[in-house]
Amino acid sequence: HYEIKDAGPIYAWAYKELQDAQAPDLFVMLGTGHAGLQNGYAVTGKDFETPLGIVKTDRAIIDRLKAAAGFCFDEELAHQNEHAIEFQLPFLQLASGRTRPITIVPVLCSFPPATFFDPQLRELRERVETGLKALQDALAAEGRPACIIAGAELAHIGMRYGDASPPTDFSFHRCMQQDLTMLKHAEEIDADAFAQFIAKEDDNRRISGFAAIYTLLKLIGDGKGQVLRYDRGITDQFNSTVTYAAMAFF
Repeated sequence: HYEIKDAGPIYAWAYKELQDAQAPDLFVMLGTGHAGLQNGYAVTGKDFETPLGIVKTDRAIIDRLKAAAGFCFDEELAHQNEHAIEFQLPFLQLASGRTRPITIVPVLCSFPPATFFDPQLRELRERVETGLKALQDALAAEGRPACIIAGAELAHIGMRYGDASPPTDFSFHRCMQQDLTMLKHAEEIDADAFAQFIAKEDDNRRISGFAAIYTLLKLIGDGKGQVLRYDRGITDQFNSTVTYAAMAFF
């Protein structure tokens, strides 16, 4: 979900795949909750408006989620100041929404990899598992094909993000190698291995999109993924860097 003016070509790699596919009319939109979420997930039933028009939420799925995991709506206001889902929508509208109506299920995600390994985070883990199961069950009960999309960045390195010094060419290339190794677990749709990889690093590269990517992998369940394109953005005069990638799953 990096800035469109810089990462537009990376978005395009993913949405070209969607445009060429026989995509469904239901989309689960997963985004990073940057401010943090006590419940792990924040769902909203509100529609979204972009310069290309209004994108409606799927009332049937929303109602099922409210009945099964109402706490996922307790932090609905988190959507007000977030951008991870909104940045996806113009591309989605162009790729899939020009010839037919589409609906979305907007879900912000925020929990660390340690959620699944630290006993002190048991309560958060239970909420995440409950919210995830409610979403899986709601999609299954509707019985409609759905496309899962995650707006999620990867590493954040440099002084802007807490490192003591700016990244060097060596440290960036090392980060890139770690990213691509990490994304192999995503390509294998192995959410647990993906979480373990980041936890073993103690999340020292600050993978802000972990929760959204983990949720995507759990919802997909099987198949195969592919990294289509990988890039980075420079965010200040000290070369602080954010990495991101376009992926497709089949």
